[in-house]
Amino acid sequence: MVKTIEQKIQETEDKLKELKAKKFLEDNKSNESEWIKIPNTDYEVTKDVLHKGKSYDEIMELKKPEEELLTLKIIGIICENPSLLKVLKMDSSSTNDDFFFKQPFPQNEKKGYVARFYAYSDGANLGCDEGSSGSNSYLGVRFLRKKISKGKQ
Repeated sequence: MVKTIEQKIQETEDKLKELKAKKFLEDNKSNESEWIKIPNTDYEVTKDVLHKGKSYDEIMELKKPEEELLTLKIIGIICENPSLLKVLKMDSSSTNDDFFFKQPFPQNEKKGYVARFYAYSDGANLGCDEGSSGSNSYLGVRFLRKKISKGKQ
């Protein structure tokens, strides 16, 4: 099968994205390998989705004091960085890494609703009106924390 020029260009662009993601990861490794620095912020995020299969309520009990849920603002910053999106698999490359994030709407928070990030093969979705007791094998949490300086470790 002979590849068209368009197919070769797409393969090259895909490889370039992969290489940029690897370089980004190298440039933004935190002091701990499971945390990644978020550029132009004072925060870092867990590389992987943690505590899959646990409900929001269970996750909040497991959360360390220095850890927070991602905010909508931080998710926006991540979405503006294609390399970070790829490293975190928030670019629709994985449909098994959904996570809870901080409820952005006070009226929904009062009702006990939690917010979730969902990725699909052709896009992503933010849901803000789910109950806190639900769980599934691909839903977990990405924690956010203030960057830790090298001297504090």
